[in-house]
Amino acid sequence: MASCTNSRRRGTLPYRWAAAVLCLALSAGCTQKATVKPSTSVSRPAPTVAPKPSPKPKPPAPPAKPAPGVSGSAKAGPAPTPAVAALMGDADKAAAAGQLDAAAATLERAIRMQPRNPELWYRLAEVRMEQNQPRLALDLARKSKVLAKGNPDLIQKSQALIDSASTQEK
Repeated sequence: MASCTNSRRRGTLPYRWAAAVLCLALSAGCTQKATVKPSTSVSRPAPTVAPKPSPKPKPPAPPAKPAPGVSGSAKAGPAPTPAVAALMGDADKAAAAGQLDAAAATLERAIRMQPRNPELWYRLAEVRMEQNQPRLALDLARKSKVLAKGNPDLIQKSQALIDSASTQEK
C-alpha cells in the first residue's frame, strides 16, 4: 500500500512542478519590458496640410432683459425663481394697498427662499423705511449693496437709501 501511494506521488509530482514552472514562466513574461530598437532607416516627414482658416467667432448674444421688477445688469445676482417672483409681485401689491406688514412678511419669506438676491433686500429696506424704521432699513440697504456687486444701478439705489436712512435716524 505504501508503494501505491508513492507511485501516485511520483506521478503527480512532475505535473505540479510543471504547472508551477509554467505559471512562473508566464508571469515572468508579463513583467519583462519590451526593448525598442531604434530605427536605422531614414524616414521622411509626412507632408503637412495647410491649416484651414478658423471660422469667425459669432458675436455675443444680446443680454437678456431682466424680469419685471428686477433692475440692473446681467450680474444683478441670482435671477428670481418663479416662486420668488410671485412673492415679489404679492409684496408689491400689498405695499401699494398700504399693507406694509404683509409686504414685509412676504419679502422676508422670499429672502428665506433666495437669500443672495440683493433686489429682495433692497425692497425690504424700502418697506422698512415706509414703516418708519430707519435703523432696520439702513442695515437691509447695506446688505443689498454688498450683494449687488456688478449691478451699479442697485448699488446706487441702495446707497441713496442708506443716505436717507442715516439722516432720518439722527
